[in-house]
Amino acid sequence: METVGASWLGGFCFTFGVGSLGYFVFRFFRVPSPALLGSMIATGALNMAGFYPLFDTRGVSFVANMMVGIMLGRQIDRNVLRRFRTLARPVLTQVAGMLALSLFCGVTMYLMGGTSFSTALISGAAGGIAEMVVFGMSINADAAVIAFVQLFRVVIFLALIPYLAIIGGKLGGLSKKPRLARERSPQSGENEKTLHVPFSPKDYWLLPAWALGGAVIGTWLKVPTGAMLGAMVACGVFSLCLGKEYRYGGWFRCVAQIGLGLAIGQRMTPHIAGQLETLFFPAIVVTGVMLVGCTSLAFFLYKTSEWDLTTCLLCSAPAGLNQIGAFAEEIGVDSFTASIFHTARIVGIVTLYPWLVLPLT
Repeated sequence: METVGASWLGGFCFTFGVGSLGYFVFRFFRVPSPALLGSMIATGALNMAGFYPLFDTRGVSFVANMMVGIMLGRQIDRNVLRRFRTLARPVLTQVAGMLALSLFCGVTMYLMGGTSFSTALISGAAGGIAEMVVFGMSINADAAVIAFVQLFRVVIFLALIPYLAIIGGKLGGLSKKPRLARERSPQSGENEKTLHVPFSPKDYWLLPAWALGGAVIGTWLKVPTGAMLGAMVACGVFSLCLGKEYRYGGWFRCVAQIGLGLAIGQRMTPHIAGQLETLFFPAIVVTGVMLVGCTSLAFFLYKTSEWDLTTCLLCSAPAGLNQIGAFAEEIGVDSFTASIFHTARIVGIVTLYPWLVLPLT
């Protein structure tokens, strides 16, 4: 028993070290999501070369999924829920549009060939890279393919966002619609202060227990991506009950994504590597379809709201929440409103998309 445990620990430490090296290399070259993609490529190369240690990665995958759930659960706080009430109609419309657009992009990718139906549907989803990879792994889809297509879309959209903002500013200037103001009344400011009470050290000790309980229940109930969704709901409820906000450092995100990279790397084979060469054209087409669809959603939001076109374009762009928030702050758009839309998009797709995909696969 001790020999088996030592062998598992040795294999894990060695592989985690290789994944960490991939993370530092990708971070040096400023590749998006360096922890996930760097560890995936490094450990995948290790596996294809025949040097991946023999150890069960299911435990690593479970813990990584749970950690991703903890990160998502932080987005569910009273401040978001309160503001969501005032934005419910446009936000729910955008979420529904993103779900339909994700399915359409997935079907488009499948019709172009080269991937299974489940892999194509998840690759086309406008969710986060890590979250969609977790879902793909849970139903044995090609996680490497999903990560590649998701990364391609995020990189393209992040490169285009500044130009979309410029175009939105020029087109919006032709309209008399007012620019979205930062809605901050004294009362809301007071509420905001009380809503950002940090966790105490004792609370941080209890948070992993809640996350583990939620992850175990989600897995036991056979919920799609049960470990991630269970931890997300449990941590969100715990935070709401306390009326406090927890935080995590960049190291936490890195460890979770490196853990996912180890599990994906073990699944990477020469066959999957050969598939990636044929995915460039489908990825370009799917990204183009997503761009047209998101722009249409932005114009619909523009026509049915009092917001300027730049704000609507940022609220509809399927890129990362952090990047959108930072860019919105930089150009003077209400970053909090943009974060509401993207929080709803990510949580909505992570929660609802698996239930739409599973009956189709």
